[in-house]
Amino acid sequence: MIHRFFFDLLRVYVWAGLHVFYRHIKITGARQVPTGAVLFTANHQNAFMDALLVVCSSGRYTHFLARADIFKKGWAKMLLWSINILPVYRVRDGWQSLGQNHSSFQACARVLQKQQAVVIFPEGNHGSARCLRPLSKGFTRVAFEALRANPRLPLHIVPVGLNYSHPTAARSAVHVIYGTALNANQFFEMGEVQGAKALREALRQALQPLITHLPEEKKSLKAHWKDRPVDFLQPGEVNAWIADQAMPLPMRVPTPDVAGMLLRTLFLPFVLVWYAWDAKIKDRVFVASLKFAYAWVVASAGIVLLLLVLVISCIWR
Repeated sequence: MIHRFFFDLLRVYVWAGLHVFYRHIKITGARQVPTGAVLFTANHQNAFMDALLVVCSSGRYTHFLARADIFKKGWAKMLLWSINILPVYRVRDGWQSLGQNHSSFQACARVLQKQQAVVIFPEGNHGSARCLRPLSKGFTRVAFEALRANPRLPLHIVPVGLNYSHPTAARSAVHVIYGTALNANQFFEMGEVQGAKALREALRQALQPLITHLPEEKKSLKAHWKDRPVDFLQPGEVNAWIADQAMPLPMRVPTPDVAGMLLRTLFLPFVLVWYAWDAKIKDRVFVASLKFAYAWVVASAGIVLLLLVLVISCIWR
């Protein structure tokens, strides 16, 4: 009960921070998310921000899987477990470590057995390209692990499309789209091998329309939107243009961000520190996540300091 209260309180605080970090957050389809056991499956374009947006916008008490290498430090492992983050191991972590995924998948299965939700990124890695990468087997293993333990468990797999106007930029915009849920039980009944294959294909077809998907054979089209204000928050219209260039390509109308300019002015010293740090980030997919974490810590420290000043002033009055 205490852990759940802490999680909900932290989620409200982070959600408020996300609404400052992003200029505009649009949520579509969250009300149609089923109750009970749900496996949220989202595209993975923006590192930790992807998880935060799904956890905060879904309205569900969630656990989610994150790359195992961030669990190496003891303090980090304790912190991550406390906010419902479970490790998932990849080939790059070493073949011998892949066996440890079984315990994580079992933990996810136990969460689903409790009629709760799990967030997973079925692409298995992150990337900045505006396309859906091949789906891995991880999400089917999580789903079927839960159904092996309880075949009567109603389990839904919800595709989630995350669309960023500028993935690495603060004060940009994001559109989170919840798609129609898939019934995992129907695929489990096909048999694990055939069912997993059919489930991956069904999710690919359900998830691809929820994001901008520029296939490999059409990568040359990317030059058409370079340096143009394409509205990537409308993936349906962008995908229609990709399929047929006779269709209109949606454009956003740039407007001045007065609130953003005011925030940058007020926190100019911290902004300058960030710019000095930013150049050292090698994996650019992590830029937004680190930028948000930095701003969140600075803002939190400011709030704590302000409260201390208020308390001290009341005591010494």
